[in-house]
Amino acid sequence: MTTLAEQRRIPLTDERWFFAAMAGIIAVATFVGFAPSYYLAPMFYAKPLSTVLHVHGLVFTGWILLYVAQTGLITAGRTDIHRIVGPAAAALAVVMVPLGIATAIITKQVAAAHHLPPQGPPLIFPLGAILTFAALVGAAVAMRKRAAWHKRLMLLGTVAILTTPLARITRFAHLGLTPPIGGMLLTDILLAALVTYDVKKRGKLHPATAWGGGFFLATQALRILLNMTPAWQHFAKGLTG
Repeated sequence: MTTLAEQRRIPLTDERWFFAAMAGIIAVATFVGFAPSYYLAPMFYAKPLSTVLHVHGLVFTGWILLYVAQTGLITAGRTDIHRIVGPAAAALAVVMVPLGIATAIITKQVAAAHHLPPQGPPLIFPLGAILTFAALVGAAVAMRKRAAWHKRLMLLGTVAILTTPLARITRFAHLGLTPPIGGMLLTDILLAALVTYDVKKRGKLHPATAWGGGFFLATQALRILLNMTPAWQHFAKGLTG
């Protein structure tokens, strides 16, 4: 007969494996999305990247690897090491926000200076992704002593920056969607997986999923709406030339 303690451990184990699987999906999607232009660039004869793009790639790859490692530590029951590494992860997130904003703007400025067609998605989409990351990861750090909140918000924050590699997958997989919209819709599938997990295992949404997921979707809608306004177009053009 299963003891009460064993019954309490089973959902926790299931939860650990769920978040480990999500971390694996995030890592694979990041690699596939950026393989042609970054990870496997020589094999695809990709154009050389600027210094800022190399730094951006290294730092953001570092976050994905750190997220996978931190999730793996929790899955293995090594919360002690997870907590030790935590401040380094928070510091890296702080670096990522201005770096992500600067990279998005500089990439557009360089294209404009060389009279090239606009590179990548409209500015609002990468900016919206990194600001969503900042808000959700910041909330996750603030809620670090409440594990269920922390892991869900950290997952949603990391999925927010997955929009860019998923947008690239949308483009070269010919999914019939514009890359920015396709990237966001594909991230919504991961949000739906979290919602499904909560409902299946808890019978209802965890508040972190409800509030964090609602914020996640609201920022997507806001990006689309802002991008259609003349005021934003004027502001973005002023930033990027």
